[in-house]
Amino acid sequence: MAPNAAMIAVTGVDGSVWTLAGQGRGREGVELATSPSGLYDAPVTTIWNQSAFQTGSSFGGYRTNKRDVVFAVNVFEAAGRPWETVDSAWRKAWAYDRDAVLTITTDFGTRSLRLRMSEQPDFKPDKDPHLKGRSKVVMTCVAGNPWWVESDVTGVWTSTIDTTGPNSSQHGTIGIANPTDQPMWVKWVCSAPGRWTLPDFSWAADDDADRTIALPLTAAGQDLIVDTDPMEEMIVAADRSQIWALMNGVSFLYPVPAYTPATEVPVTVTGAPAGASVLAVQPRNWSRPWGLQ
Repeated sequence: MAPNAAMIAVTGVDGSVWTLAGQGRGREGVELATSPSGLYDAPVTTIWNQSAFQTGSSFGGYRTNKRDVVFAVNVFEAAGRPWETVDSAWRKAWAYDRDAVLTITTDFGTRSLRLRMSEQPDFKPDKDPHLKGRSKVVMTCVAGNPWWVESDVTGVWTSTIDTTGPNSSQHGTIGIANPTDQPMWVKWVCSAPGRWTLPDFSWAADDDADRTIALPLTAAGQDLIVDTDPMEEMIVAADRSQIWALMNGVSFLYPVPAYTPATEVPVTVTGAPAGASVLAVQPRNWSRPWGLQ
């Protein structure tokens, strides 16, 4: 079976949708031109260290940078709208301080990249586009988050017994998987009241292979959002109380490694009525707009 062309679309900061490539290409009056750059692998800088008398250098790691994306579009009369109207609408879909969303859909799924302009659009017409009804505009954009993002996957576990009695608890499992090429930081959503114990596995054959973290006991109305990403606030209560202060400096340490197959991980609840639940939100971040499965 012949492969289908990738569908590329932009959702503007004003909510407008533009089909740049694939089925329906250009129906709004804008289509992707040739040779876009910055859309493939996430940009990386490797770090190499050298001592005074060392021959060569030693690898010191790498960092992932913001993604610079440059692409051109052809703008033309369409759907009964003259060129100038289409060109103006395309410009209003973009901003310097807000993100538009570039989405690429292939036979294997849909991934999105959040972009905003880093420079003004470049426009160098040979002749008056009002006469030709067509122009070429070059967009220079930046993605602060360089990952192509697929929809989150979730897993949930719900208790079936009341654990508010003395020394009462219930154990369960939630399926976790990371099919992407990037480490995955799980976000947990825990109901209240109750006290949850969540996994923080190292995913390695070491002392933290089965590490778990017990969260503070919560009261009704203190549902928790726990984000294991070290760049985010780790624990937030629905009532905005300072639950984080009760963690005594204990924090989540480990992401789920790339290409981790489906694995059942343990969760425990105590001090909660039957029906208490915990949700595992599993982000899907990719280096590329397609492939790498």
